[in-house]
Amino acid sequence: NLLLSENTLAKILNMSRTPIREAIKRLEAESYLKSVDGVGLIVQELSLKDLAEIYEVRIALEKVALESAILKIDSQKIDNLESEDKVISEYKIRNILDNLESELENVINLYNLDNQIDDEYLYDLDSKFHNVLYLASENSCVKEILKTLEIKIHRYQYKAYKVSNTGKEATIQHLDILKEVKNKNLEKVKNLLESHIKWSFEILKAAMLKENIK
Repeated sequence: NLLLSENTLAKILNMSRTPIREAIKRLEAESYLKSVDGVGLIVQELSLKDLAEIYEVRIALEKVALESAILKIDSQKIDNLESEDKVISEYKIRNILDNLESELENVINLYNLDNQIDDEYLYDLDSKFHNVLYLASENSCVKEILKTLEIKIHRYQYKAYKVSNTGKEATIQHLDILKEVKNKNLEKVKNLLESHIKWSFEILKAAMLKENIK
């Protein structure tokens, strides 16, 4: 619900108003901003209903992505990735999964030693886990939609990590899913994934209610 204006943004970013205006149009089209006559631009907040719908779609799409990816774990390389993913494009999916498994196990070990783990790191690891699950999918449409959904909910997910103290449980669930992915047990993976995403939504909903977001 933050109020913004073209002039304010242009000054903050030290840019002319033309690119700012174009960016605002795009953000309005994607429901991130809302223009209110006589008031300015308002940063829109997602409602619980919005998030429930997003998570319902997310479950279906991640399961579709898994179906087309899980049988290619040993041989498929990750191609045609966005620039930020180029660093891992030379590795096979199996190697990526092994590295991710080691990272998740390290987090569990840190928790068992009563170490504090940075919320931002936990959020980044959560995103990395879900991204890896569908990177090998050949369905580019599904991957594009999932990236869009991730952008919509990332600020709420990060907030949930800060207030819920569920990092260890989330990591345990990620490890369980990952092990079944490596075993190519598709039906079990789909069931675990659906349960995990539903659990994640309940954690997120509780965090939002604490912030009086309904």
